[in-house]
Amino acid sequence: MTTKPLHVLIAGGGLSGLALAPGLIKDGHTCELFERDADDSRKIGYYLHMNADGGEALRRCLPADLFELYAETSRRTYDRRESVVLDDQLNELSSQPHLGPPNEGMRPHTGVHRRTLRSILRARLGDSFHPGHAVAGYKETPDGVSVTLADGSTVEGDVLVGADGIRSAVRRQRLPGTTVIDAGVRGLGVFGRTPLTPELAGQLPPHLSEGVIIAADRKGSRLLISVYRPRQRPGDAAAAIAPDVTLEPVDDYVMISCSVAQGTVIPPAAEWTDGTPAMLRGAMLAAVEGWHPAARALVAGVDLDSIFVIPFGFLKPAPPWEPSRVTLVGDAAHAMLPTLGLGANLALRDAAHLLDRLSAAARGEAGLVPAIGAYEQQMRDYVYPFMRMTMDHDRQFGGGALEGREHHDDAPEG
Repeated sequence: MTTKPLHVLIAGGGLSGLALAPGLIKDGHTCELFERDADDSRKIGYYLHMNADGGEALRRCLPADLFELYAETSRRTYDRRESVVLDDQLNELSSQPHLGPPNEGMRPHTGVHRRTLRSILRARLGDSFHPGHAVAGYKETPDGVSVTLADGSTVEGDVLVGADGIRSAVRRQRLPGTTVIDAGVRGLGVFGRTPLTPELAGQLPPHLSEGVIIAADRKGSRLLISVYRPRQRPGDAAAAIAPDVTLEPVDDYVMISCSVAQGTVIPPAAEWTDGTPAMLRGAMLAAVEGWHPAARALVAGVDLDSIFVIPFGFLKPAPPWEPSRVTLVGDAAHAMLPTLGLGANLALRDAAHLLDRLSAAARGEAGLVPAIGAYEQQMRDYVYPFMRMTMDHDRQFGGGALEGREHHDDAPEG
């Protein structure tokens, strides 16, 4: 059977776009990935919970040694593969198994440091990766897609994949009826990293390291707790597994996302001053006044330079559309509130499933546009129910332990 490799253009360097690119190269295609950010300095999260949807997608898209590098720089195995809800004194209220397919074996998928994963995904893209270049629009041609970049230049390809996030320029043209629903900075929209020093580790009850944790009080304050201790230090793992890859050092930490005291005004990122992080830390401490000393220690110890805010937004599921050579993955297709910690895993799953369909078309097993349509229908069938679940977080998280508590927030994934 003759294979006709594709040249795929990818708009956006989020996780779905960054995973699709090495997958295309692995399968013998060529690609160009255009990312608006000129570097990787923007704060977009720290600890990222992984399930089998995301982890097995990485196995599909990455060469074997880079997948091994992902696995070895992941968090050590969870003692409990559950979402756990605690009260403000860190007593367990309830738990619920992680959503997603079975995640078993000697080395199940756990969680990663987001920047480490991004570095692994980018490691061998070479000249296929174009930072500082945003996709502005496109025009479909009889034989492909012509893409216009923000600087006015154009590039040609067989397929365009919109992986450019919730405010996707590709989706704006492809599905113009879709609108972004802004949810603002909710009660758990302030993130930070607390160094996991020996002194802090000695104060933490052991069950804080057992899984994905949310603590909540009766007044609506909540604290997300995610411990990152990798199986191997990133630098050591890279030296042993993929010596051509350079990874930033990452010390053990606890990612927190905490409510702020009612009435706290969180300024837009462009209006932050040198004093804003300390103000937010103080507001978080006020929100957990009277909580267990370990919870307060986590907030008090947060690195001020690590604090940032995520304004939440989401899309409503779009009605089915006619397929073409332009398709969407990740948040561009199905941005959702991060209440279940599934967004990144579903984005990675998109990349792997689209890769399968594109490679099948290249082998002549299906027409290119019908193959893209099959990916899109399968994506809608699988992802849309999760999108709807995220709207009802208190019933879904931890077996419903948050129901009946005063709330105006959602639990993020990091």
